[in-house]
Amino acid sequence: MGQGQPGNSQAAASDLAVVFCEDFSAKHPGKFLTADTKTGPGGKPVTTIEVVDSGADIQSTFFDMWRQDHPDVSLNEVPGDYVTTSGSGLDPDITFENAQFQLARVVSARAKDSHRNPVQIRQAVEQILQKNAPAPLDGLAGEKFVNVLEVNLALDKIYGAPK
Repeated sequence: MGQGQPGNSQAAASDLAVVFCEDFSAKHPGKFLTADTKTGPGGKPVTTIEVVDSGADIQSTFFDMWRQDHPDVSLNEVPGDYVTTSGSGLDPDITFENAQFQLARVVSARAKDSHRNPVQIRQAVEQILQKNAPAPLDGLAGEKFVNVLEVNLALDKIYGAPK
């Protein structure tokens, strides 16, 4: 019997997708499925499906879905690594552009926390960023990166650790 006919016991694909997603998310909270293609025997590509908790393909998929649902929302220009890095603290290097983008937020938080003048804190942060922003090959290639951990430790040394 075909779909839509009386007595049909086959579920529609969309119904199965809902059941699958609910079951998967219950068994693997915070995880996603992704396709991983590697070179297999004889040099042929082999694609496997893996359970992951992060990845650029996941981020871009969810952003694309959100953007399709919100096409008229004005987006601010932000450094690419601001939205694509993990934020886990395990990879503390960010682009200098990203550090500059976050400067006002960092200064505001440090000023509030330490009860100090935001202008002075901004000057200190800018000096620390300049000092701790190397570029590959002494600036001959690539863009500058900032080690967030080093910047925070330098700020802690000056203003004390945040509360």
